[in-house]
Amino acid sequence: MKKILILLVLVIAGGIFYKYLIFNVQYSIPKIQESKIDKHEVLIEEIKEMTATASGTWTMYVYRTDGGGEYGFNQNEVMPGASIMKLPALLSIWDRVDSGQLTVDSEWKIESADIAPGSGPMQFMKPGTLVTVERVMSELGKKSDNTAWRMINRRIGYEEIENRIQRIGLLNTNYRELTTTPADVGKMWMYIYTRPELWGYLEDSIYEDRISLGLPRDARLVHKVGTDAGVWIDSGIIMGKNPFILVILNEGVDRDEAQKLVPEITRRVWELEQ
Repeated sequence: MKKILILLVLVIAGGIFYKYLIFNVQYSIPKIQESKIDKHEVLIEEIKEMTATASGTWTMYVYRTDGGGEYGFNQNEVMPGASIMKLPALLSIWDRVDSGQLTVDSEWKIESADIAPGSGPMQFMKPGTLVTVERVMSELGKKSDNTAWRMINRRIGYEEIENRIQRIGLLNTNYRELTTTPADVGKMWMYIYTRPELWGYLEDSIYEDRISLGLPRDARLVHKVGTDAGVWIDSGIIMGKNPFILVILNEGVDRDEAQKLVPEITRRVWELEQ
């Protein structure tokens, strides 16, 4: 009789322990996983709410360079790329430097057909002036120089630049129409992230009025902005404890609203990622 009672006690105790173990395993592990997902989902919903009451269409894409994940909204929407589309030109001229076809000290002569109005100081140089490839790349990256851009397009050629776009895997980018998606821009920055020799051409630009304003002063930013009528965009690599790529594209926006929203979106992403 005692043996039967002891056996029953052991069976009941074992059942209670089993239920306790299963309950805790099933409850605790998903809770930890969900808390990580929720932070990104909450941030995305907050940014959607911020932009929903603003003018225009907004998109965003974030990618952790350590492979820690990606998130955003409307990241596959085709949007105006504006001067962010100067990045493929920079990559293509660097391909020639990297292959030995050019050096950074090679010189190009400015021609009348190269002069392009708008951003950058090279439009004020006289035709016949010699400039180094280094100067062209620097003016393109730091000052978004339109004359430098036209010089690259005319000497490298659209076909070669479009081939570079295809090799990176940008499936929804049209170089001639200057359209792209946040996800495609993110891929370009992933490529640039692996080539730190290019970073210096894309730092400390004359356009530090967007993503830069949402970051701490000691954060390093390698980026390229784009500006057009109703377009106030920025994208780049943000170096912190956890480096990440941030892309913010929009169209049809009010400039005053966008000037406030881009830094605020950046600040919130930075706080989450760091």
